Formats: sequence, C-alpha cells, structure tokens
Amino acid sequence: MPFGIAWHTVVLFFGLVAFTPTRLGDLHAHPMPIADFGAAVARIAAIQAHEDSIVAPGGGSILLSHGHRTPRVVVLFHGLTDSPLQYFPFAQQLFEQGDNVYVPRLPHHAEKMGNVSALGSLTAEELRDLGDRSVDAADGLGDTVVVSGLSAGGTLAAWVGQYRADVHRVVLVAPALEVTHVPSLLHGAVLRIALRVPNVTRASPRDSTEPDRAPGWATRAVAQTLKLAVAVRKSAAERAAAVKEVVVLLNAHDHTIANGAAIDLARTWERHGAVAQIYELPDSLRLPHDVIDPRHPGSNVAAVYPVLDSLIAGARPSALVAAMK
Repeated sequence: MPFGIAWHTVVLFFGLVAFTPTRLGDLHAHPMPIADFGAAVARIAAIQAHEDSIVAPGGGSILLSHGHRTPRVVVLFHGLTDSPLQYFPFAQQLFEQGDNVYVPRLPHHAEKMGNVSALGSLTAEELRDLGDRSVDAADGLGDTVVVSGLSAGGTLAAWVGQYRADVHRVVLVAPALEVTHVPSLLHGAVLRIALRVPNVTRASPRDSTEPDRAPGWATRAVAQTLKLAVAVRKSAAERAAAVKEVVVLLNAHDHTIANGAAIDLARTWERHGAVAQIYELPDSLRLPHDVIDPRHPGSNVAAVYPVLDSLIAGARPSALVAAMK
C-alpha cells in the first residue's frame, strides 16, 4: 500500500510538472553596441583575462584580429560540452581571407576543474547575455556582422537572428531547437520536466590531450538551451526577425537534433519577410552531429568548410548540398 501511494504521488508530481507552463521571462535582447575598434578589443581582452584563471588550456575565447576594423566580422558560437577551439581551424580560414573573427566561450564551459556536471548551472539568460555581449563587441570589429553557430551555438545564432538588427546575416548549423527521439507533440512536456527536476549528467572519460572538452551531457544545460529556442520560436511566430538574411545548414545524417524544427523556424522567418535559405549536407557523407571540429570522429571538414564559407559570404554553396524548398 505505501508503494502504491508513493507511485501515485510520483505520477501526480510529474503530471503537474509536465503541464505547468514554462515561464520564459526576459529573453529579449538588450543591445549596447560598441562602435570603437579599440574599445571592442579591450572588452574582449578583459573577458580573456578573466578566463585565464578558470579555463583549461586552449579553452578560452578566441579573437583573431587584423589590428583594425575589417569589412566583415564573423562571430562563431560553439556547441555544448565543447569550447571555442572547436571552431579554431575554420576561424583561421576566415581570418586568412581578411575577416576579424570572434569565437566566444559559452558560460561554464572548458573550466580547469570543471566537468560536464558544471554545465548544469547554465541558464538561458546567460546564453542571451553572451549573445548580446558578442554582437556588441562585433559591432566595433567590422562593418558587416555575420553570426554562425553549431548546435547550441546554432540556437544562440537563431536568437541573434530574431533580436539583433545590427547583424547582417545568421547561419545556423544543425541548431538545437528540438532533439530527436522526442515527438514534437511531447517536446513541451519533456522540456518542462527537464527544467524543473534535478540535473542529470552522463560523463565520458576526459581526454587529457583535449582538456578544453567535457564529453557527456547534462540535462539542465540541454533544457536551458531548448528554453532559449522556445523563446525564439515564440517571438518569430509573432513578429519579423531582426536579421533579414537567415541561412540554415542541416545534416541529413544527424541523430541528435530534429531538423524539422529548424525548417519550421526558417519558414516562419520567411513568412514574416526574411530571406531564408535551407541547405542539407547529404546522408551519404555519414557526418556526425558535430560537423565543425576536425577532432571529432567521422568529421569531414574538407567537405563542410567550403560549404559553410560560402554560406557565411552569402554565396550559393557547391552542388554537394541540396537546397530545400
């Protein structure tokens, strides 16, 4: 009998949690753009100086600067459990082509003494603030601001696209707007539960040669990322995106994020007047979810980087990727 009472209590608890609406709070932008190049560099240098005491080797924010404003500046947002180093080879490629490039570190990532459980402290508000700070600094680094990101970084790039009019183009790479294995009809309920129950982590052994990465996952970090995605999608349904050019690059072989959610967001933006383009890397490449980091098993940056380079430039990519209508 006590077991039955406990069981019914658990069912009631999860039922209440699943159907109690999620309060999104203030996830709007609070822009404070920096117009001066020197001031923008100094702001990033202050961030890097703070990171020096807490971040593992190679895991801090990256600024590749030509020492002056450039015609284009690119901001790149990395994914969960990774670090800015994930984007370093591609950032170098953009830099060599003449861009200033900024790759900020996501909150609680790549910490010296941290592990994947530390990511359970991540909040949607912290991601919002990072998006604002990064674009604010980028305004001082170049004339035209382009923002891109992978996975959780793609969600953050989507937030920028919805809220920051001082950005010319956003390129979302496999954005984490919904995850696979959860039907869309149940996504809201599962998210509400994940936001309210204690954080659950699964950690893989850390590779001593890659101290900037914390393999595994933390349910709270994923949930907070998806909370930001919900705010973006809700706002997009009600009003036009601040950015007028949006590009989505999907991976047909992706088993981590739900491609349909990204397609829906792009179509919503398009209905409100944005120029939206969707491309898909073919299943035949057998690419992992992380298509950016050459350290990731199964990666093929020789195929992916030229595509992403074209999309950031606003050009049509090679015939390798299919445009989705």
